[in-house]
Amino acid sequence: MFRSNSNIKQIIKGTDVTFGVKSELNYDDNYPVLVNNQDLTKKVENWIKESKIPEVTAVKDSGVVNASEDFAYYAQKKPACFFYVGCQPEDGGIYPHHSPKFMMNEDCLIICARSAASVISHYFA
Repeated sequence: MFRSNSNIKQIIKGTDVTFGVKSELNYDDNYPVLVNNQDLTKKVENWIKESKIPEVTAVKDSGVVNASEDFAYYAQKKPACFFYVGCQPEDGGIYPHHSPKFMMNEDCLIICARSAASVISHYFA
């Protein structure tokens, strides 16, 4: 995983030297800030709680999270609510998305499906 733009520049320089080429880097790592719509988020929270999904043991605000998420582009156009479900593996490790060590507890898939179904059914009711 790249830690900074300088890592990418080092790799490109090495590639240029190795293959006798000249590369140009045009790299932008700035996703817009993902902001949930407050009204919709409150509704989503209530809908999930009201649904009493057995696998959902808590619904809580995770606070401000600095996630690079392309969902932010949607949230700029329409009211949006991005939420996480617990996917931490049973070993307690933290293996984030886009990491070569990514690992999740697949039990979260039913939580995702049931939570999304609850939100969708309430939203279109």
